[in-house]
Amino acid sequence: MIVDLSDFRLEKAKALGFEICNSSRENLRKKAISIFGSAASLSKEAPNVDIYIDASGAPAILDEFMEIGKIECRIVVVGVHMAKQYVDMLHLTYAQQAIIGSGGYKQEDVCDVMNMMESGSYNIDSIITHEFSLGDIVKAIETAGNTDESLNVIIKF
Repeated sequence: MIVDLSDFRLEKAKALGFEICNSSRENLRKKAISIFGSAASLSKEAPNVDIYIDASGAPAILDEFMEIGKIECRIVVVGVHMAKQYVDMLHLTYAQQAIIGSGGYKQEDVCDVMNMMESGSYNIDSIITHEFSLGDIVKAIETAGNTDESLNVIIKF
């Protein structure tokens, strides 16, 4: 399931076969439970999700993970958090949850992704929304930052 605030991006994910949730309008916990079923957590019913991936770096993501994550789940942090984040270590310990980084990729991971891309099972081109020349790099970066109109921007040189 892909969670985002941008309907544009969510529609791209939906076209690729993902379940989607706009967390500004939908209750993420309820939506995830309806898709994945429920599991035990320290307090409320939790979605039966083993791994969350934070690709946004938004400060609220870690708090949301701590609130809805089931016992023994983990979050992989891909998005760069620009400020220090508070983590409730007591909750993390009792829930046996883990926060891990994504700093490196193993050779087999890269091969798996390349095989998926080459399989033709996914319309990878559909997530490239804009192409720019190197001379238009400033416009390309500005466009990439507009989540209501872009997903992935390519700069050709």
